Amino acid sequence: MKLKNLIPFVLILSLSIGCESDDGNAPTTDFSYMPLQLQNNWRYDVTTGSNTENDDLEVTAQTGQSYELSSTPDPANTLMSTILTSGSLRETEGKLIGSGSVDFSIEGFEGLSFTIDNGVLFDQNARAGIELFSIAEMTTQTVQGYDLDINYTVRSVQQADVSMMTVNGVSYTDVIHSQVIINASISTEVSVGGFTTNVNLLNPQDIITIDNYWARDTGLIKSDNQLDYELEDFSAFGLALPVPQSGDVLTVQSLTAFMLQS
Repeated sequence: MKLKNLIPFVLILSLSIGCESDDGNAPTTDFSYMPLQLQNNWRYDVTTGSNTENDDLEVTAQTGQSYELSSTPDPANTLMSTILTSGSLRETEGKLIGSGSVDFSIEGFEGLSFTIDNGVLFDQNARAGIELFSIAEMTTQTVQGYDLDINYTVRSVQQADVSMMTVNGVSYTDVIHSQVIINASISTEVSVGGFTTNVNLLNPQDIITIDNYWARDTGLIKSDNQLDYELEDFSAFGLALPVPQSGDVLTVQSLTAFMLQS
């Protein structure tokens, strides 16, 4: 190939490669999966077994690019509503970022909490399986004279997109899926035959998994909160915890109505 013919070919090839690289890496941020504007509101059915309640969320305050949501009732019926109303939220570069202190409880254990500091709750440009944020907390609670050490981590993970989802008879397309996962362990020291030993009451396991589904230009349309755990057999130590030996409870939060300001 002559040099004069080679130069146009190289230029065309370079432009082609450059365009492919830009299209593949450019983030998509021109639409919202959690529209944050004052007076925007969402109503949810919250169903656990045969019991159904409601969570009503509304954007009630704005400071710069950050917004605050309130819940009716307060506290909310679901952990995800509690997370969304625990502090401030902002949406930037395709991410929903939250900051705040979240109080929650597991049956028999009250006063648990974790703090989110610029934690990413979803990232519409992240690949499935990417961890978005992670925090670790530890607390000690006294039960029947035993000091129980409770260690838990909270993290969010992006999951695969969903092309279409139907919630309460309404079909939504272009849905993104993220999870909030709480992993916990519980241990204590007991005396046996004059010796002190550490006993695991709950081996590290994912005790709460929240699957969140966000629809384009709508917000959170569905949240499945799965509580699932299995305690160890520690009956030989004479310790009885105020919780069942195992738990398997699903709470479904589903959008029934919403109003967004134009």
